[in-house]
Amino acid sequence: MKHLKQDILTQESINERNIALLRENFPGAIEENIDGSFTVNANKLQMLIDPKNATIEENGYELNWVGKKEAYHTAFSKNTKILKPLKADSKDFDTTENILIKGDNLDALKILKNNYFEAIKMIYIDPPYNTKSENFVYRDNFTKSLEETMEELGYDAENIDYIKNIQGARTHSGWLSFMYPRLLLARDLLKDEGVVFISIDDNEQANLKVLADEVFGTGNFIANLSVIMNLKGNQDSFGFADTHEYTLVYAKDKNKCSLGVFDIDEDELDDWTEDDWGLYKKADTLRRTGQDASREKRQKGWFPIFITESDEIYVSNDDQPKNQNDIILWPINEDGEELSWTWSKKKITDEPHNLILTDGRQGKNIYKKQRPKLGDLPTKKPKSVFYKPEYSTSTATTQLKNLLGKKVFDGPKPVPFISDLIMLATQENDIILDFFAGSGTTGHSVMKFNAEYEQNRKFILIQLPEIISLKKNKDAYEYVEKTLKKTTSTIFEITAERLRRSGEEVKSMYKYLDNIQNLDIGFRVFEIVKDEKQAIYKKSLEEASQADLTLLTMPQMEDIDTVLYNLLVAEALPLSTKINCLKENAFYIADNVAFIVGDIKLEEVSKLLAEHKKVEYITIYSPLVNDNKFSLEVGNELTRLGFSNDKLRFRG
Repeated sequence: MKHLKQDILTQESINERNIALLRENFPGAIEENIDGSFTVNANKLQMLIDPKNATIEENGYELNWVGKKEAYHTAFSKNTKILKPLKADSKDFDTTENILIKGDNLDALKILKNNYFEAIKMIYIDPPYNTKSENFVYRDNFTKSLEETMEELGYDAENIDYIKNIQGARTHSGWLSFMYPRLLLARDLLKDEGVVFISIDDNEQANLKVLADEVFGTGNFIANLSVIMNLKGNQDSFGFADTHEYTLVYAKDKNKCSLGVFDIDEDELDDWTEDDWGLYKKADTLRRTGQDASREKRQKGWFPIFITESDEIYVSNDDQPKNQNDIILWPINEDGEELSWTWSKKKITDEPHNLILTDGRQGKNIYKKQRPKLGDLPTKKPKSVFYKPEYSTSTATTQLKNLLGKKVFDGPKPVPFISDLIMLATQENDIILDFFAGSGTTGHSVMKFNAEYEQNRKFILIQLPEIISLKKNKDAYEYVEKTLKKTTSTIFEITAERLRRSGEEVKSMYKYLDNIQNLDIGFRVFEIVKDEKQAIYKKSLEEASQADLTLLTMPQMEDIDTVLYNLLVAEALPLSTKINCLKENAFYIADNVAFIVGDIKLEEVSKLLAEHKKVEYITIYSPLVNDNKFSLEVGNELTRLGFSNDKLRFRG
């Protein structure tokens, strides 16, 4: 007799299952109502499935801006770039699990989607704030084919010109079109339990919130942190001295996400007591001390304080007690010196709750209560006002200057801030992605965190090789050119140098640890380049030049490395995967995949596979295999060795 596997009363309904699928795959198209029911936005769903047939009024604000459909199309248009390994720019290339990518993050995210899909636990980004510069450095390219695509998406000539003009411009529409595809791609890289942190300022905070709600789903919003990085405040800002930025926090799936807590000293909490006005601890005596404390110098501070039988504290205008039994206290110390009170009569009258009465050897003493200020009170659960003294941007700037030997970067994010996010969002062996790497704070933070807690998280950083202007930033320009000896001064070179130096600094700081020599302070560098072969493949035989044919048939040695690492991408293997050479320019193994990238005899392949039993898949890069007979016979040979047809792949 068959039995139901699940109680029919608790079994998930078809509607519930469909809603769960929509929330998982199209969070921006489904909204939860106040009563717990759900509403599907048909236009948004159409936009996510096929933007060509979506109906969107792109003449307003909020989430409807001119260029939105094109921005969505940009995210999922075909990638035409590949990765080129730069071993000379890397550190510990053969052993490290950290990655640094040089290039546009839009291209990089498209590439990473192949081999890091739903693999990233934490994303932190600090995107351009759309304030200081006239144009974005990132400017997504327009081509004739893209214009044709925009026409297919329903844009008229006027709107196409407008979209081309706002790309890179300092406008809300341009900024939204810039961020939208990158956030869409980033979401695909997050694990279901993953978290994204996005730093932003007032200029685009409101826009970013509604945009992120669409990409990640309003139900996956966690917090909008006010991160105080300048407690003094920016005195140049109008009306109010700005002290903070924002960090938006979203989960990929809030139901599967679990945030950590801060590691605090419980003894610090024991120092505080609570009364009706909140927490406090005993501070200084109310009696003034020091050279300027005397009655002669502080006449206004010389007056009596009265204490009732019920220990109530008060003062009077005529310096007379309300009751003859009340205790009278004067600001006189144990040596009989006449001093003064630190508080005025008015303050004592207004704030008696902020005073503590104690019994001393010579009678009653009065002390002030210290109330916790911002950052004073340690807490395990993070607060939405995010503050520690270590979060100071000026301190971070000084520390980076000391590390590099010169101030070359304005406003880097503080390492302690990123480290706290890492503590909250990640665990051992997780991957952290930052696709606006900037000065490299995220990589620095990961290495320091790993050393401090003796763990092993990995980072992937992406940074555009943004040209440094000699006119606008002479120090940075000359630092890259003269100190680093680079032919082109770019922000990327500063990112890489910061990672090199900070890794060594961290290792030195924690040299007392037993396993510090095993700390991963390296990084593999990859550059995003055009896939020249793909361009050639699009040509007809008549259009192809002799140089094109030479490129396809006679690759250089460095091309083999490029092929191998892009095969890692194609096979969904991490870029940190070690590639073992079994026959140079011909046969390699990475994890459970064998790569054939050159001419090799079939019997050699059989022998090598027999010696390496862990191989489950064989990938042949056809452009570099000239033996047609080999390509025809390899399938039968692999079948004889026990490999099924789906384990053999031809690529290129």
